[in-house]
Amino acid sequence: MTNIANRYEISSLTNDKVKLINSLHHRKYRREHNLFVAEGIRICREAAENGWEIRYLLYDNFNADIKIIENLISDVSSLGADVIGVTSEILSKISHKENPQNVLCVISQKWNELPSIIKEKTFVALEAVRDPGNLGTILRTMDGVGATDCILLNECTDPFSYESVRASMGAIFNVNIIASSNENFLKWKSRHKISLIGTSLINADDYTKTNWQLPFILAMGNEQQGLSHNILKACDQIIKLPMLGRSDSLNLAVSTGVALYESIRKKPN
Repeated sequence: MTNIANRYEISSLTNDKVKLINSLHHRKYRREHNLFVAEGIRICREAAENGWEIRYLLYDNFNADIKIIENLISDVSSLGADVIGVTSEILSKISHKENPQNVLCVISQKWNELPSIIKEKTFVALEAVRDPGNLGTILRTMDGVGATDCILLNECTDPFSYESVRASMGAIFNVNIIASSNENFLKWKSRHKISLIGTSLINADDYTKTNWQLPFILAMGNEQQGLSHNILKACDQIIKLPMLGRSDSLNLAVSTGVALYESIRKKPN
């Protein structure tokens, strides 16, 4: 192992740094410290390669394959991160899992503004989404279709929660995360003349008839209530997915994925 100046070990569950990192399980402390936790070698490497600031890299002193993580340790250390060898018990406590990954990193959050350059972009706006697994899965799908910006409206669930980061499978490092009020979002939409495509079961056209001309915003609403009236009123198109069985709705992440991939299938030449 390369000699790394900012590398040390922690073995106590009551260590102050362990307490700090463990507190990031709660949104209050993630906000207070502007930090979050990501697990796994591939996801940690993706964070580093995409220019996110890694504050700490923790690895299992006893069970980790040092040869596999050596390059990662060297890379994040060169970027200024502390590299900390810990016990599996500490990793379990921090990850809140019985069988944690051998590597996790603590990363500075990165929030973006509504962009001024919108040409040829696909945006997704999520209003009051409550389920972090849905949010993370949507980020993963967005990355899959090349959608660059996720706009969170009206107090969505935290994209930097453990559940959302896990569900994103690293996509959170490839998508711009933006938080906005409905009012500022609608002003921005109007100023840039971006097509807003909303989803609803009422007064909606079949999704196969959608005009996906770029740039556009796909707006998806709360899992229970859908989009609010002021967002729907501002939509240029309102679409729905057909429901042929007895269920009246699809999972939010599934619906978003179907619509986004339809936009690729029907992408104008």
